[in-house]
Amino acid sequence: MNVRRESGFSLLELVVVIALIGILLGVAITRLMPYLDEAERIGVLTLESQIRSTLMVAAAKHIAGGRMDDISELDGSNPIATMLEAPGNYVGELTTSQANSVPPGHWYFDVNTRRLVYRKGEPYSSIGDREHMDDPEFEVRVAFADNNDNGRFEAGRDDLYGVRLQRTAGSNWLAER
Repeated sequence: MNVRRESGFSLLELVVVIALIGILLGVAITRLMPYLDEAERIGVLTLESQIRSTLMVAAAKHIAGGRMDDISELDGSNPIATMLEAPGNYVGELTTSQANSVPPGHWYFDVNTRRLVYRKGEPYSSIGDREHMDDPEFEVRVAFADNNDNGRFEAGRDDLYGVRLQRTAGSNWLAER
């Protein structure tokens, strides 16, 4: 009797191949998860750097335009307003009570605290203690030598050092490596 065998895969072979692919995907995904967290952190650091540059330009415009007295207007201002274009994940100016509705991975400016806040996304990996770290917060400060001790910058009396974006929270997460 001549038994003819069909060519192709048996069900067992197909199940083994699918199982191997599943195992490889599982290993690859767990290895790549920390890179997703790192990409989010680097994105925040990059925007922080861009905002710092934009604030320097805004301060230079005030000085070059002879409006050095007005530079104190930048103190506590929304730094996103100085940018030509807001980032795509910026939701706007909100009160502290409205901030609870901001989705993870987005920026907002808290009009009550006068701080720019980044709402961190959920961690993809379990490396580190990221979920217990504060969301990064930043505020704009005019740096000057208060020669007359009145707490306000006055051109002609006080020495201007510049305008800076100061981290007020979340430094641990941003410094994480």
